[in-house]
Amino acid sequence: MDKDEKLYIILDNREQKLMEMLDKNHESIKYDIEQLDIGDIIVSKDVAIERKEGSDFISSLMDNRLFEQLLRMKETYPKPILILEGLNDDVFENTGMNIKSIYGALAFISYKLEIAVIPTRNIEDTAIVVERIAYREQIKDEMPVLSRTAPKNMDLFQRRCFILEGLLNVGPTKAEQLIEKFGTPFKVFEAIKFTKTLYTRTGNPKGIQGPLDSLKGFGWKFLKENKDLILGNKKNQKALKDKSSLEDYI
Repeated sequence: MDKDEKLYIILDNREQKLMEMLDKNHESIKYDIEQLDIGDIIVSKDVAIERKEGSDFISSLMDNRLFEQLLRMKETYPKPILILEGLNDDVFENTGMNIKSIYGALAFISYKLEIAVIPTRNIEDTAIVVERIAYREQIKDEMPVLSRTAPKNMDLFQRRCFILEGLLNVGPTKAEQLIEKFGTPFKVFEAIKFTKTLYTRTGNPKGIQGPLDSLKGFGWKFLKENKDLILGNKKNQKALKDKSSLEDYI
């Protein structure tokens, strides 16, 4: 790779080990740090990576976190990748989980969910894999991070979906759901505006109520992030008391 060619990725703020490794051995990669809700590493508008160390992979399998994380990533990015780091003898010997179940889960992720699984020995190897994927996407295939260009041959439905993919944590699948339900981006924005977050007695968010509550995969986190994006911070909003117009958007 030419020294003048720079790669750019986005890292979740918890990826401290990877940051240190990139700083040490991969000067060609520049990164921004964000708190990512989906994936650990964003390489391009199409590619996101979930990184799991061996022990974390096993524990996330046992408590079902893994499949939830991978499904959300698959909904948002066309080419999701799971990097499986350090799944070695020590992990297998101390897991307490049937080895057949582990390989069964990996098989399901690979050929049913169609998510690429890349094994690495350690964080050094993971950094190499990330660099190679970023090089392939951004230099060889000219796919900048989060760059979005609408193809000229899109029909009206596809263009409406494309607009909604600009929302936070909305991929092609979710965009289609929203357009099929509400018809236009404007009505989707109205639906977000008139959906409210429900809270427990102790003040913790527990769900949503309104036009979006009949759709799967749209919870209070999605609502908060995108309501802030579209309408501004809640502190600067007036209370929405008039709910009569909701019928137009259901």
